[in-house]
Amino acid sequence: MFMAVERLPNILLTGTPGTGKSATAAALVARVPQLKHIEVGTLVREKQLHQGWDEEFECHILDEERMCDELEDAMEAGGVILDFHGADLFPERWFDLVAVLRADNTILYGRLESRGYSEKKLAENVEAEIMQACKHE
Repeated sequence: MFMAVERLPNILLTGTPGTGKSATAAALVARVPQLKHIEVGTLVREKQLHQGWDEEFECHILDEERMCDELEDAMEAGGVILDFHGADLFPERWFDLVAVLRADNTILYGRLESRGYSEKKLAENVEAEIMQACKHE
């Protein structure tokens, strides 16, 4: 008799920057060490999965196809907590659970300010949180 080997679930943690995605992922990995946390922004920088820098939005211009290709094997294997501020670039089949994290705007503002965000970037991200942009993706 053969027993099916179940894979660990893949989880997408999404939300406005500063809502606690990385902290939540770290807490989950501490409780279930077999899970692997992948912070997409770090992956993009380390593997150069971008097409340069966008001065207006103060961020890298993602090469979505290369990024998804880079993630494919890990996602197929399972046990990944993917941490990113958006959900719409990833295939739905990758995830067993999607969690949209939220934060009170006064807390969020302080967190982003401590990261050195410009006033423009602060305003855009707080507005995205107010409008629940990540939730609607």
